[in-house]
Amino acid sequence: MELKADKRETTGKATRRLRREGKLPAVVYGQRAAASIEVDTHDFERVYARSGRTQLIDLVVGSGRPNKVLVKEVQISPRYNTLLHVDFHQVSLRERLQVDVPVSVVGEAEPVKVGEADVLQVLHSVKVECVPTLIPEVIEIDISGLDHVDAAVRLADVHLPDGVTIVGDAEDVVVKLAARRVAAEEEEAPAAEEGEAETGEEAAEES
Repeated sequence: MELKADKRETTGKATRRLRREGKLPAVVYGQRAAASIEVDTHDFERVYARSGRTQLIDLVVGSGRPNKVLVKEVQISPRYNTLLHVDFHQVSLRERLQVDVPVSVVGEAEPVKVGEADVLQVLHSVKVECVPTLIPEVIEIDISGLDHVDAAVRLADVHLPDGVTIVGDAEDVVVKLAARRVAAEEEEAPAAEEGEAETGEEAAEES
């Protein structure tokens, strides 16, 4: 996917004018010295909706050749929820890099079906290392094989394409089955009532 850009001379508070004109200030880091650019805000939103932070973008600055980049960081106004700035990272197709890839939980575990457990997703992204062309768009975690409360999928259990490796502790939990609170509370309630009844009986006997 391609994104056109122009070199940017405007900096600091003057970038507000760019935003009013529908332009988004940006910086490209990576293979060369950092370069200040500007992109059309709507064009960036359209491309970013498809690329996220894991898929390569062909960034064309002016009349130059396309450069392979990844979106590194997006700044959003907390007050207006509008785009403020974006950082791109220019990559080499031959060099391995580390990227956070989003996790998607699929399937349904039997304890969830019968109401004994809820799905607790501990990690919403996983850091992987690979060349840019092999970066997964998303990592799917199938939980249909989890058959009891407290069963978990750890980083060591995650299957990835050839050439892609996980960065992190193999024992880190990605997703697990946690005992359903409602069921746990219902079990605790009768036990508490029995305890109160026993205490009442003992008090009656003593009196």
